Amino acid sequence: MSNGKIKHLRSKLQSELANPDINFQEIAVLSQELLKQDQESVRFSIDAKHIHRLGFELVGKQETALSELIKNAYDADATEVIIEFKNYTKSGGKLIIQDDGHGMTAGQIRNNWMRISTDDKLANPVSPGYKRLKAGKKGIGRFAVERLGKELILETCVKGYDEGLRVHFNWDNDFQHGRDLSLITHKIHKFPKEPDMYGTALYINDLRDRWTNALFDRVWKSVLLLQPPFRISPEKNRTDQQDIIDPGFKVNINGKLGDEVAKEVSIDKNFLDHRLAVITGTVDENGKGEYNVSSDKLNLNDSTKSENEYLLTGPLYFEASYFIFLSSLISGFSSRQAQQMGETYGGIRIYRNGFRVLPYGEPRDDWLRLSHDTARRNLLVPANNFNFFGFVEISSKENMLLEETSSREGLVENEAYEEVQDFVRTALEWAVLRIAAVRKRKQKASQKDFVSELQKPSQLIQEVIGEVADKVKARLGDKQDPKEHSAVRKLENLKQEAIAFEERVEIRESEFVQYETMLRILASLGISISVFSHEVKGALTSFKSSFKDFLSTIKIDELGEISLAEINSASTRLFDLSNYITTLISHSSTREKTNIPLHSVIHSFVQQFDEYLNVRGISFEIDVDPPFLRTHKMHRSEIDSVLFNFMTNAVKAVERAKAELRKIKISAFKSDNFAVISFQDTGTGIPEDVRAKIFDAFYTTTQFRGDEIAGPGTGLGLKIVNDIAESNGGYAECTEPEQDFNCRFNFTVPIAKEQR
Repeated sequence: MSNGKIKHLRSKLQSELANPDINFQEIAVLSQELLKQDQESVRFSIDAKHIHRLGFELVGKQETALSELIKNAYDADATEVIIEFKNYTKSGGKLIIQDDGHGMTAGQIRNNWMRISTDDKLANPVSPGYKRLKAGKKGIGRFAVERLGKELILETCVKGYDEGLRVHFNWDNDFQHGRDLSLITHKIHKFPKEPDMYGTALYINDLRDRWTNALFDRVWKSVLLLQPPFRISPEKNRTDQQDIIDPGFKVNINGKLGDEVAKEVSIDKNFLDHRLAVITGTVDENGKGEYNVSSDKLNLNDSTKSENEYLLTGPLYFEASYFIFLSSLISGFSSRQAQQMGETYGGIRIYRNGFRVLPYGEPRDDWLRLSHDTARRNLLVPANNFNFFGFVEISSKENMLLEETSSREGLVENEAYEEVQDFVRTALEWAVLRIAAVRKRKQKASQKDFVSELQKPSQLIQEVIGEVADKVKARLGDKQDPKEHSAVRKLENLKQEAIAFEERVEIRESEFVQYETMLRILASLGISISVFSHEVKGALTSFKSSFKDFLSTIKIDELGEISLAEINSASTRLFDLSNYITTLISHSSTREKTNIPLHSVIHSFVQQFDEYLNVRGISFEIDVDPPFLRTHKMHRSEIDSVLFNFMTNAVKAVERAKAELRKIKISAFKSDNFAVISFQDTGTGIPEDVRAKIFDAFYTTTQFRGDEIAGPGTGLGLKIVNDIAESNGGYAECTEPEQDFNCRFNFTVPIAKEQR
């Protein structure tokens, strides 16, 4: 390059520097051009498009990007971060992230936020306010913003200042291929604010992706599990200033708080209380490891010291809840429900500085090779990833060799990481083998003569599969023989069928236990009601006799505002109700079956509740056709139970609807060789998605009310109706109502033989 070019650039640079109104951008361009003339050395330069590459390569997933920005708010001593998506169902939407952290000055924006891979978090590992250990030190949070949207407006306020700062970034327009990254500038605009305002807001426009409900579920799971849903030892996050109290950190996405969503998608603490055992392990500052397994259910509490030393990891702690998904070992949850929890949230996660490091503990992550060895029968005991709910604690302060990768998804797999793998895996394997020994279960394939106790068919089949697979492998090695492997596949299919059958049996058994328990309660209640009804009836008879004598001794005008009609109506109503209960119980006590004449039974039933319905302004319509219609032989109490359950449900629905038309229609008719009793009402109706559940035991849509007849919902009424129908060769259903009605239940049973 000619000296003339150098002189020209130097002259322009000097002229620009002498200008009172300095153009900093022009100086930067001239300086870069002048440096290019240096023929004696070379320098790195960065293409502006590298920003986009970093955004997609370092922060590949949307939920990871959002998690990074939440971590930045946490590091800024925020107590709450509010996230709002707008028009997000398709690309081009908007995302606003606001926090109440300490904000940034112009110098902090320039030297920290705008500097790639800054060492600020390394030099200042704890936050200035609450002394929180910062979540990372790679300085890539800004790339998360670029990953999410094409444009960013950054607004930040520091307490005590009367001006806030605003910076605008247009990622796609400004950071184009061929441009030098250091020559792209962004103006800092100031805006007035109150001195007590503080915090940072990110306005991310033109979102690159649409956000689906499934993606929001993944985001919430990622957010809720950023910090462990388990105990974190205070030693890991203690500060030198013990008098500083951290008020905590909340996340709000689209108006939903993390605490609310946690009940839906996070690990339920009550669920963890049903674990079979707790496994813990520690490595001290000298590299000495120790494991412990404890189980109240098995009366087990054992500890052992590790044979290996872990000199590179630094002090660490891990804890895991261990589940075996058998109904005999889990109370309060079905084994299938528990296993679904395991498949969703199971695994051993790693938390660094109190924040989660992905992907450890994700459903498809097998960093401890638990699923691998269980599938290959290296472990015969239940020791899959989903059998454990646990975490490993590490910190940048005490575990300096355990570094996160630049992508923020995983630790650098060095020797220290391998030590962590060995320590946790060894502890878990030792613990589950101890549990298997206490349960007298087979632990290793070498135990050929071992006889297990109380094994399920699927477990026996699994052992046969293992033995067959071992023999096939020993005979064929790596060769493929379709016939040999076909036998193993058939056994696998048989095992899956056995598991499915066992699950159905467990569910059925659980339902029967609940059903039987409730029926015992109702039977005891029935005896109490019978005694009560008898006493009420006697008291009312005495009351009516005394009341007549009382009336004969006074003049009517002496009663003042007392309404004789109301007193008489109330006593008659109580008398009718007591009489109905007595009759109902007397029908229940007989074991004789008869053909039930529906016309007289239905009319008699409605007559008992006529006053009750009149008070509520509910009209009744009865239509029995043909009038002589009778059912096949049944217990009279069964029909009474059907009518009572249908009626109380209808009354509750009408009361809830608060509709102008308050009406219930009972009809009975012949359909082929069946008698159908139909209840229709103008209540709230039954949604389509609920109709499949309403005949299940303990499913109810009503809460407790002080209604003296309708009463609270037990979730058994329609189940009993359905059971009565099925036991008599019929069925119950919720079907489409007639015009002007919103709900219809049909009870169908065979008619009397002579009427067929």
